Amino acid sequence: MSTVRGLLRLTRPDNWAIAAFAVVAGALTGPDPIAIWTPVIRAALVAVLFTAGGMVLNDVTDVEIDRVNKAYRPLPSEMVSRSAAIVWTVVLLGMGVAVLIPLPPVCRWIAFGSLGAIIIYDLWGSRQPLIGNLIVAVVTGLAFLLGGLAIGHGLWGAIPGVLTTFFILGREIIKDLEDMEADRQEGLRTLPLVAGEAKARSVARVVLTILILLLTIPAITGWMNLPYLLVMVPGVGFPVLMIVVRLASQQDETVYRRMQRFLKWDMLAGLLAIMLG
Repeated sequence: MSTVRGLLRLTRPDNWAIAAFAVVAGALTGPDPIAIWTPVIRAALVAVLFTAGGMVLNDVTDVEIDRVNKAYRPLPSEMVSRSAAIVWTVVLLGMGVAVLIPLPPVCRWIAFGSLGAIIIYDLWGSRQPLIGNLIVAVVTGLAFLLGGLAIGHGLWGAIPGVLTTFFILGREIIKDLEDMEADRQEGLRTLPLVAGEAKARSVARVVLTILILLLTIPAITGWMNLPYLLVMVPGVGFPVLMIVVRLASQQDETVYRRMQRFLKWDMLAGLLAIMLG
């Protein structure tokens, strides 16, 4: 049973749940109601399986790093063997490809492109300054586009996708700030270690400030309605602004951890606003 729990933990259920909600939110972002839910459910399942497989692959490639700062995870704690995790990765990604095939060609291109980016991130990008952060941000944003295209709503899903890309990029940089000491011991080249903590904080502040400025545009232009604005501004805009203010000064690892975890769950407020919009 410990192995089964370990395999489930490797998939990071909170991450793939958010991916599934992002697809659904992207499908709901359009001028017409959803008449048939089958393509949406299929696209959401693809997002779940690809995200879960990517999470497992990430733990496989980062097991030595996790021994330093996240020894509680299934692989460094030996709850799951590395070989079992590799097999689990193949199973999850293989199932994702099988579920993906019946979707429209454009959805297949987006999904396969995202999968390729995930693999590049896990094998190489996560160790490069800013590149890994951008990959995670763009792939997350593409989940909204996938949902919109799966149901035939065109590029409407790109609207929340762009907002999410900035949101995730800011959070990923803060996460690198949190992991500075462990990443330094492993010789990684994250943005804070290459450019310095102060510059990394500045980049995160710029990214999140742009996000705040973009949040109101969908409502002002008529792409989203008033309920979107009423949830998005207080639910995402104000909390992100508070983080931007705190990033003006140096913080310790504990504060950075709280920031990035808060942003992770605050994304649910953004998803709710998009669904209501």
